[in-house]
Amino acid sequence: MALKQDRAVEEKLVPHAPEFGHRVAKGFRVYRGSLVAVCADGTIVPAGVTDTPSAPVAIVGLARQFKDHSAAGSMFNGDRVGTHPIWVKKGCYALPFDTAPSWANVGQPVYAIDDETVSLSARSGTVAAAADAAPFGSTISSDAPASMPSSTARLSVGTLAGFEVDGTPYVLIV
Repeated sequence: MALKQDRAVEEKLVPHAPEFGHRVAKGFRVYRGSLVAVCADGTIVPAGVTDTPSAPVAIVGLARQFKDHSAAGSMFNGDRVGTHPIWVKKGCYALPFDTAPSWANVGQPVYAIDDETVSLSARSGTVAAAADAAPFGSTISSDAPASMPSSTARLSVGTLAGFEVDGTPYVLIV
């Protein structure tokens, strides 16, 4: 489910990768704590959105603050709207998964479904999910029935870093 408001995300402190400021693409709103993708033109959008000004090319981290660059943003003033950049943070965060991972998945790549949820599956769709779930070394037929939905590539967020004692999974974004 995509975010509709700011959120706080639990973080494990780790050495950070470089962090950069980015402008929010015109027509988009980014919430604090949302996963953001950088587009080919250098602007950012919430992960998983469509109709972007240019193609999203990478997940760059979590938004440090709310920014509205949509038509509705004219209701706000100051740092909450406009073209000035916001900083995107990297680190190790508790992010919700579409399907619960296990210790066997630690170190595996994690992919964005939307600006809130992540997955161990690199592609959406039935055929892709079957291929991602198949045991290593097995073969999946590419002759999928026409009734099966096609798949879409997802952008990489980072890797599954581990679990808190209560079972909460943490994703390392670098």
